[in-house]
Amino acid sequence: MDGGELRKRGRKARSGGRGRYPAELREAVLAYAGRAKRRGTSRAKVASELGLSVQTLQYWRSASRRRGRMMPVAVVAERGPEREVVVECGQVWVRGLDLEGVAELLKRLA
Repeated sequence: MDGGELRKRGRKARSGGRGRYPAELREAVLAYAGRAKRRGTSRAKVASELGLSVQTLQYWRSASRRRGRMMPVAVVAERGPEREVVVECGQVWVRGLDLEGVAELLKRLA
């Protein structure tokens, strides 16, 4: 879609009442602005061509970057003790560790 068509759709959207642009139109404007930037056209020129302020164009651009950003995550089940082990050595009791934890503790104390 060219700049003239986007400008016309923007005027129509604003004349509809609340002055809000539909998300579809904002996305089309951002795609157009991205193409213009790659051609070397300034943001001010693009905004003027579309009948927008530079601040509006910048706000839409930053809002689109924040929205929908997904990060990969890994969900790992927490391992609890397989069974409670109580180790008694004289007056010292070790409780709440699994067998692997007791072995590590004894290794460190040796």
